[in-house]
Amino acid sequence: METYADLIECEDVLLFANAAITSTGQREFHSDAGRQRLSLRFLHDYIHTNYPGLYAATLALDINDHNAALIIAGLLGRKGGVDAGEARLISWRLGRMSPPRAYRLFGELRRAGVNNRRTRAIVRDWLAARPDLAFDAVKYRAGVKAAVRHAHLRPPGELGDFLFAPFRRSHYDTPLL
Repeated sequence: METYADLIECEDVLLFANAAITSTGQREFHSDAGRQRLSLRFLHDYIHTNYPGLYAATLALDINDHNAALIIAGLLGRKGGVDAGEARLISWRLGRMSPPRAYRLFGELRRAGVNNRRTRAIVRDWLAARPDLAFDAVKYRAGVKAAVRHAHLRPPGELGDFLFAPFRRSHYDTPLL
């Protein structure tokens, strides 16, 4: 027999999943972007506080990048950090996220002061999995530079010079640089 608490939990999770799939925090027909972000932030905080396991599992759904970034920031920013299962979900979801969105997320984590060991490892692994980091360094230079600095990484080869001391070299072996 279902209780009212079970029914409320199901409705809460369904409401959040629907919002995470459809809401982007942008201006819509009936409300402006500020209201959208405020109500979306409330939903994220409510689900994260009351159903933390389900909050992390939402990353496995086909939610949009905006909400995935909010969930990842929420998980990495909480006290106690993330467990191994949540870290795998975060890494998997970051792999499906567009590079500009991921670099924006890393910048938001840096501004929020989220720089724990797990966060640095996730950023390191995501950068290592990039198919062409030199391309990213050219196209998303500020984002790559901030992510590398935030995660305390040392870029391989001439990439470090390109990002942090561009006038040190007069010629780069990588044609793109």
